[in-house]
Amino acid sequence: MDTLMIECLRCGDVRQVPTPDGAKMDAGECHRCDYVGWALVADLTEKIRRVLRDRPPERRRLYAAL
Repeated sequence: MDTLMIECLRCGDVRQVPTPDGAKMDAGECHRCDYVGWALVADLTEKIRRVLRDRPPERRRLYAAL
């Protein structure tokens, strides 16, 4: 089974998760900070990482995925 590298959007912890077979992936809570926001490591740039970590989670906007 293939795996994906994901990164916590709050603390930067990196985790490897199995690639789901047609099911929605649920990475759960971060073991370090209990946050539930994740992104693929390959999709994040250093600028995006810095912006996310400088802004508290309660001030981040949620966007609907289309």
